[in-house]
Amino acid sequence: MPDLKGTLDVALHEFNRIRTREVEANVVEHFDGGFKVFFSGSFCHTCGYYDYFEDLLYLLLDDYGVETEITKVSQEEDGDYVSFLLV
Repeated sequence: MPDLKGTLDVALHEFNRIRTREVEANVVEHFDGGFKVFFSGSFCHTCGYYDYFEDLLYLLLDDYGVETEITKVSQEEDGDYVSFLLV
């Protein structure tokens, strides 16, 4: 993916436009072969907890052709850090 940062910016703008009432996502780190996103907001931590993370995964795949997998979820008091690896 030649311009992953630009694609992520566009995809996260779309994700946040749709989801801002519940959750907001921001890239906090780019690393070789992937990136880390911080999810914050009032989203439910019980039912459908991973759905928010998977929504971004599927948005990237379906709308931008970027195939990723979730490799790590780290729960913090003010939100969650989720690492995505390019496939």
